[in-house]
Amino acid sequence: MNRISTESSIPVLFVLPTLGAGGSEQVIFNLCVHLDRSYFPIVAAFRDGALREEMTDSGIEVHVLNRRSGIDLMLIIKLLRIIRRKKIRIVNSHHFVSLFYAFWAARFAGLPIIHTEHSIWEMQSLSFFWTRCYRFFLKRIEMVSAVSETAFNYLRDAYGIEEKRIGLVVNGIDINRFKKAKEETVNRAALDLKPHDIVVGTVGNLRREKNQELLIRALALISRSSKSFKAVFIGDGPLRSQLESLAAALGVEDKVVFLGTRVDVPRFYGIFDIYCLTSRYEGLPLSLLEAMAAGVPIVATDVMGIREVIRNNENGLLLPDNDAEELAKRILLLAENADLRNALSENGCRFVNEHYSLEKSVRNYEKLFRNVGFLKAQ
Repeated sequence: MNRISTESSIPVLFVLPTLGAGGSEQVIFNLCVHLDRSYFPIVAAFRDGALREEMTDSGIEVHVLNRRSGIDLMLIIKLLRIIRRKKIRIVNSHHFVSLFYAFWAARFAGLPIIHTEHSIWEMQSLSFFWTRCYRFFLKRIEMVSAVSETAFNYLRDAYGIEEKRIGLVVNGIDINRFKKAKEETVNRAALDLKPHDIVVGTVGNLRREKNQELLIRALALISRSSKSFKAVFIGDGPLRSQLESLAAALGVEDKVVFLGTRVDVPRFYGIFDIYCLTSRYEGLPLSLLEAMAAGVPIVATDVMGIREVIRNNENGLLLPDNDAEELAKRILLLAENADLRNALSENGCRFVNEHYSLEKSVRNYEKLFRNVGFLKAQ
């Protein structure tokens, strides 16, 4: 489905750090595809990634700016050229590094800016100098949007942003796309998964904060169970070789499948018996919403971002951060209790339907775009 600009459509420039397969990149992709035709989305990313091909195949105009290391002031000029050439009317930056460059380009062009913040851990990790810079930017842009209540409250309380300039626009997913997971699943045999294997799946970049090491350690603890467990990791990243080495050292390399980055992720939820997210912190994790929409029972760490979505023993199971023994216990509990799996699955589907639909998220972004355009005209 190609996006076609018309004389009446409003060009919106989305600025993001990379085109990788992370959650925020997926949010922008979904937004660009489903925006009302009165808006024409254009994406500018500082670095290339796996999602670029899917974006261009969907008719989204993408510009990769090839950021150099350090502070690359040429990015401001490159963004300004896009703004002028494409007659951009609104700029929407995602993550602090994008705001740093988009702010100056938009200001030189006299354009309104909406900045979207995805989690408080990124804000909290800024140094004193960069925190001051962030505060400077936030005080001078038209609107800030947060993807979770936690981020919304932090922007209001820590940065003193008036509530009238903060929009809460939670992430949403295409629920129907994931409901079909059981019907359009991949072939288990092609992944060397046996019919009796209990498959624990997880989706995410292989980075330290995702803590996939915890699942491998839990798998080693339950490997002597009478049941056969396999863990399927979708995603790639700097820790892949380290995780593979850990699996070998713990003697569970034959129970772990690393699939790397995939653009057909929805098809894999159909083979998951349990979905596991072991992060140390999150913004608002799309993969949890996707798994819940697909009817997969959840076990996850009780940390920032995740606890905003999962209600313990209601739509998922929560465990203390970085506790392999507790994770192993909860995986075994789900494997042995069909009634609990079914209850968590049904409640998870209902919860996502009620709170995290993509249509609602897109309409809220459009409302932000209308409001910021009105404010700038005043």
